[in-house]
Amino acid sequence: MTNAQTTSRFFTNVGKTVENEIITNIANHYGVSNDDIYEEVYDSEAESLLDYVTVNRPAVSLMFSKFSK
Repeated sequence: MTNAQTTSRFFTNVGKTVENEIITNIANHYGVSNDDIYEEVYDSEAESLLDYVTVNRPAVSLMFSKFSK
């Protein structure tokens, strides 16, 4: 499974509210739009979502390990 597929599964499992919060935090950190971040995390060569997360990384990591499977 690619990183993009794992990210997609994670966002499906945690719901739109959590998804939007994570994407918005990443976008704000990098000074880009949410759409730019979506393009990045769903790219065929995307890194793990956790590589992009900068806020509450331990909490997101815990959720990611539970809800990306």
